[in-house]
Amino acid sequence: MRMRIRHVFVIAGVTAAAVALAGCSGGGGSAGDTSSSTAQSSLKSTGWTSADRSSVTDGGTLNLPIDTAPANFQISNLDSGTVDDNNIAGTYLPSFVSYKADGTWTANPDYATSVELTSKSPQTVEVKINPKAVWSDGTPITEADVEANWKALNGSNEAFNPLATNVWEDIDSVKQGTDERDVIMTFSKTNADWPSVLGAIYPTWAVDTPDHFNNAWAKGPFAADGTTYVSGGPFIVSKFDENGGVLTFTKNPKWWGDTPKLDTIIFKTVSRDAVAQAYANKEFDAFNLNGSADNFKTATSRSDSKIERSLGTTQRQITLNGTSSVFKDKTIRQAFAQSINRQVLAQAILSPVKSPVQVLNNLIYLPGQKGYADHVSSVYGYSTDDAKKKVTDAGWKIGSNGYATKGGKTLSVRFVIPSDNTNSSNVAQLVQQQAKLAGFKVNIDTVPSDDYFTKYVTTDGRDFDATYFAWQGTPFPVSSTKSIYYPANAGQNYSGVTDKSLGKLWDTANSQLDASKRITDAEAIDKKIVRVAGTIPLFPEPYAWGARKDLANYGPTQFQSIEWQNVGFTK
Repeated sequence: MRMRIRHVFVIAGVTAAAVALAGCSGGGGSAGDTSSSTAQSSLKSTGWTSADRSSVTDGGTLNLPIDTAPANFQISNLDSGTVDDNNIAGTYLPSFVSYKADGTWTANPDYATSVELTSKSPQTVEVKINPKAVWSDGTPITEADVEANWKALNGSNEAFNPLATNVWEDIDSVKQGTDERDVIMTFSKTNADWPSVLGAIYPTWAVDTPDHFNNAWAKGPFAADGTTYVSGGPFIVSKFDENGGVLTFTKNPKWWGDTPKLDTIIFKTVSRDAVAQAYANKEFDAFNLNGSADNFKTATSRSDSKIERSLGTTQRQITLNGTSSVFKDKTIRQAFAQSINRQVLAQAILSPVKSPVQVLNNLIYLPGQKGYADHVSSVYGYSTDDAKKKVTDAGWKIGSNGYATKGGKTLSVRFVIPSDNTNSSNVAQLVQQQAKLAGFKVNIDTVPSDDYFTKYVTTDGRDFDATYFAWQGTPFPVSSTKSIYYPANAGQNYSGVTDKSLGKLWDTANSQLDASKRITDAEAIDKKIVRVAGTIPLFPEPYAWGARKDLANYGPTQFQSIEWQNVGFTK
């Protein structure tokens, strides 16, 4: 599973199998000159200021913006799973593994004394839980929690209906070992990305029944009593203003690890067009510039501000609804993709914040990752002439007004975007102009931001023909992409189309422990999902943030886990 991104914050100690849905960039500004853009090669994987705990002040409040408060605190629920949701969850959900800057993992000592692959046939993983680890109500974190998570997320009981079942579905059993802190996971299929499911572990009572999975944490992370907030991390919810969209966290008094440096963390909902000014007014301590020249200018105007940059895992793309009348035909989907000048779109979004401009030509790997290769250009590289030919070969006739018609019907595309999001509007308008040259009439439909994912994009409704958002990549690019592209009814397959041969290909790739052979398997997958043309890759987006100069151990990062107990302000 990958996470959706409404607001492009980083993954923090949550399941790295998740791929985030990133609602389109906000802000405005023209493309401008790219000559002074930061070179891709100069960017690091982690862009924040690192500081030892001894250099961080004890106390203080960290104020952070979010697009919306969680629609459900169960981040595997179909209404949840955004990067905002996952970022917030990292403050209070256990994760048995943590990730380094290069994407490699290690056992997280706060939660696990060891995490080991103990057998390859059958694949068996053993997690020894830190004996000090407890939920804040005093309940120990045990094998029972992991087992309950597996039963809820493995897809065997359709009543749970999680966002994705990646990796969990390949586990045959989760059982207690020598004691309740010893977890033995035995796989029915070998899966090379097994560490990806060892984050964002929920307490048993929150996932033990379909009703609990869907509703127990709908309004907050609650203990078994349904009213008291609970935590398995360094911070705990102290107040949730649902109407105002404000979440306040304070130190978890039952936390067994290093004492958090911060006293309070506040996540506050703010619109994309207001966040930069709020940061300038010192209402927030850090925010993602989201490809906005105006945000860049406003952030640099603050006297105690710095601009932080890192490599990113954000993959900007256009999703086509293959179940809608206009895009049921794969040839028409490919024609639409070929009508779009992706280089122009990338420049329009990335140049304003002086980020390197690059087109994305792979749906599994990002540039810089082993395995990245161009499988897109040969299928639907930009060509208005080729796009028009596909349209006319499919029986459409382009009239004097430039639009194609067939049987009295115009080749119309309803492009749905969220409100209060200038960059989404800019992208949609550019697509509207470009696609017209191939006969498409693109109608832009702006919908309320709060409803955008839950009412328009989800697989239950698919109330769009085309839409623009982003996926957040993970250290496990092969297994995490499966639920986006296979099967057609997968929880993250918003296009609703697939290639039936992909199931076996993914089984082969996920069971391949040889890294070089796995890349070959992934290459075969990528070529097929590119041809399906349910997703049009646009560009990878590096991270550019504005942040207080004294903020440490938090900011833009590609893979590194946030250790919330170490976040704070330098002395």
